[in-house]
Amino acid sequence: MQQYFAKDKELNLYDSDYHHIKNVMRMKKGDIIKIVYNNIRYTCKVTEIGNKCKYDVLDQESNKNNSIKITLAFSLIKEQKQNYLIQKATEIGVNDFVPVETSRTVVKIENKKIKSKIDRWQRICKESAEQSFRYDVPKIYDIKDLKSIDVSDYDLKILLSLDKNAKNIKKVLQNNTKYDKIILIVGPEGGFTNDEENALVEKGFVKASLGSNVLRAETAPLVALSMINYELMR
Repeated sequence: MQQYFAKDKELNLYDSDYHHIKNVMRMKKGDIIKIVYNNIRYTCKVTEIGNKCKYDVLDQESNKNNSIKITLAFSLIKEQKQNYLIQKATEIGVNDFVPVETSRTVVKIENKKIKSKIDRWQRICKESAEQSFRYDVPKIYDIKDLKSIDVSDYDLKILLSLDKNAKNIKKVLQNNTKYDKIILIVGPEGGFTNDEENALVEKGFVKASLGSNVLRAETAPLVALSMINYELMR
């Protein structure tokens, strides 16, 4: 069964979704789809196939999951790896993404290409959220530098670090149980510089380690997010 996100309360879909229903999935009258709008999932029966498909609402259910909100701040990496990270982190349950530029960031995006790049990432979020039957689509924020990241609204701030004195992430999570919003920040290939880590610690971040193995920039956040889900799932 396919799920789509509506663009308004009348449950109108985007043109690309109508194309997907008609030409990719080749649906027929009577087929059942799921449509989500404003954290409500509607079960619908297709009644007409065309450039603007029509459907009847059969049932609806609200999102009753009061889970912790997680923001992933990630350093820019190569495009294919970046797309993979955004896709999989959306499946795991990230609510917001904040792309950041760091001293060791290899990928540089020209100003004139930033909007199209963020739009591309947003489409990946939407497709992944549909595939994983989420009630919402994560938001991609504009690219920031480390100094401009606002972390004042978070209950727990985790910095993935290769510092030998960093706490095991399991202990970090077990020692902090009363919070609703978490931000996880990860560096590029090569990690953050010492100055960058010190600046983040001054912002309230806790250095956390994933163990002795050095993971790739696109792998480390997914491992950390999976551990957060396991330890804190409500």
